[in-house]
Amino acid sequence: MKKTFVILILINLLFSCKENEKTNTDEKVVAEFENQPEKFDPIAYVSNPNKTDSLCLSEIEKAKSDIKKEGIVKTQAVVFLFGHNRYENELKELCKSKGLKYDIDLIGCVVFEGQTQGCYGSYMDKVLAENFGQNFKENMHKQADSLFLDNVIKENIAVQYWDCDERPRLPNEKERSSDYIPYVTVKNIEIKQGDQQHNDWPFFDLGFIVQKDSTISNFYVSNYVPNFKENENIENELFRIAVKHLKDNYPIWVPGKINGIQVKTDNNVRIHFKN
Repeated sequence: MKKTFVILILINLLFSCKENEKTNTDEKVVAEFENQPEKFDPIAYVSNPNKTDSLCLSEIEKAKSDIKKEGIVKTQAVVFLFGHNRYENELKELCKSKGLKYDIDLIGCVVFEGQTQGCYGSYMDKVLAENFGQNFKENMHKQADSLFLDNVIKENIAVQYWDCDERPRLPNEKERSSDYIPYVTVKNIEIKQGDQQHNDWPFFDLGFIVQKDSTISNFYVSNYVPNFKENENIENELFRIAVKHLKDNYPIWVPGKINGIQVKTDNNVRIHFKN
């Protein structure tokens, strides 16, 4: 089966991939990172690839070999930090129940002229459509997402805010406008400014739970950047100030939504401090 998430490949992708909005559509992932139009039909292409497209031809042969050895693989096109589904566990279980394998089809950001990435997954999609029907893959995703929401509600799971269709927001917002909270001025603690030119004050990425009743709790530090060595030893004090600031000034949040339903949400904001 196709091996994925090799450390060196991921490091290269981290520095070469551009930032993009998340999508659950494999074809859009492939099109975006191969600079191809979204109307590009990958399944039609793997049925008749260019004879000079050695990358695609080799991936097709690999797919054929894997089908003979292990069976059909339901793939998900993924670029580093981009393309994963919130319902991946549910999708894996669905695949297992239908006798299918599940794997990631890792798409690189470096594109070589005349060479097409993603043909492994596209060939598997072609075989899936031939065996189970044209809309099989799309229906699998819909079913897995529905199961994900059922599990979230049943188990009262906190959903990561980036996995919500509508992210948590403040009551005066129509939609989430920013992940940043305005600067917090600290009077009783001496804070060192890291870089005078760039105004680099210390900051937290502060996580907390937005309950379905709109209250907030369970504060934690997901990231602390002191921006100056002397600020490292005041992390705990700044954390207490940040939590109090949120409780006093932003105590109510509208929870995130999935398919129009409010869910318990694991939220995150960035808070800078200054004297």
